[in-house]
Amino acid sequence: MSTVTLEQINNGILDIKQELDEIKDYLEEEQMELSDETKKRIQESRSRPISEMKTQKEIEEKYHEL
Repeated sequence: MSTVTLEQINNGILDIKQELDEIKDYLEEEQMELSDETKKRIQESRSRPISEMKTQKEIEEKYHEL
């Protein structure tokens, strides 16, 4: 059995704290509200008929030409 120093335990705890802070930041971001402009653009894109949209193949052909 290997021995563990208090410094190693402390470093482990600090690493866990940092990871928890990152998780907390991520969760807080998910609760953020979209701006009115963003909501408007989303609504506009959803109301656009699919027939007006380009297909994946058309987009790939366009960028392969470049």
